[in-house]
Parts: sequence; C-alpha cells; structure tokens
Amino acid sequence: MKIRFWLALGVIGLASATHAQLNVPVPSNAFIVHNGFDWAWASPVPADGGALGSNFAIDLSFQGTLGWRIPSSAELLLAPLATDFLVAGGNVPFNGSDPVSNAVFLNRDATYASAASAGALAVPYFIGNFQHGDWSDGLGQVGGPWAGMVGSSGFADQLVIRNRGSVSAPEPGVGVLVVLGLGMFGGMVCRRRVG
Repeated sequence: MKIRFWLALGVIGLASATHAQLNVPVPSNAFIVHNGFDWAWASPVPADGGALGSNFAIDLSFQGTLGWRIPSSAELLLAPLATDFLVAGGNVPFNGSDPVSNAVFLNRDATYASAASAGALAVPYFIGNFQHGDWSDGLGQVGGPWAGMVGSSGFADQLVIRNRGSVSAPEPGVGVLVVLGLGMFGGMVCRRRVG
C-alpha cells in the first residue's frame, strides 16, 4: 500500500513538473525589441487570469527581478503587432515548438505560411499553466487586441515589457544559499576532525 502511495505521488509530481514555470532569464530569441522596449508574449490570457480566474495569473516574482512588468496603457499604444513576433532565429520554429521551453503558437494563421518564419514566444517563463500563445489573439489578428487595450476580451493574450538596458541580476535564491551554507558547515566539520 505504501509503495502505491509513493508511486502515485511521484506520478503527480512529474505531471505538475512538466508545466512548471521556467524561473530562468528569458532567452534573447524569446522576446523582441520594439519601439525602444523589450516585449515578450507572456500569456494566452490577461495578466490577472482574465476569464479563467486568478489561478491562471502571470507570476512576475522571478522575471520582475529582471525588469519585466505589465505595460501601462500608454506603453500599450506602442505595442508590436503579432506579426512583429515573427523573427528569424526565434525560439519557436515555424509549425513547431521551442526545444527548451516547449512553447508553441496555436492557431497560426495560414496566411503567414509563406513567411515560414520562426517566432518569439516566452509564455513558459511567466506562467506555469500554459506553454502556448494564441496566434489569433495578438494585435492585428482576428481575436486581438492585446490584454489591457481598449476592446480586449477576458481571453486576450498578455504582453510584458522591459526597459532596454534595465536588466539586473536576480538575487541568489534560497536554495543556493542553503547549499553554500551546508558546504561551509561540512568544511568546518571536516577541518575539525582532521585538526
């Protein structure tokens, strides 16, 4: 009975880990530079979870330390179109998924098939519940505009923004500090036994 319990717990852990938010810096091929800002396509729903509720809200606890934030209404007037996220060398290959984050565009409009270009998509770096961006919900597409813009819906895709040159290194995580502390403690114990 105990074995079944631990096996079931392990399977649940693996299932939830496959959709864990990536708390590492957003790679440069997963965002674009537009109108003097870094822009990342961060969620298939508004920052607060929109029509799906707060369980689907963007988490900026890590990425916020690197300067990423929700754009203001004024900044959204400078927002890129969905097609601006089609960039050579983007992290999501045409008709494929990012090999690192598993990010994928859904409903990519066939009218852009001739471009056959990769795209920049950063959803897994901002939210753990999704790995996709809804292509049709980007600005300039049939389901647009972006979340926060006039006329957007509770299912509008969310952009995040960062000032160019404002990237700062995140503070060390608790895990790193614990490992360093244990290493120092182990070194002191070994030195005492030897000496």
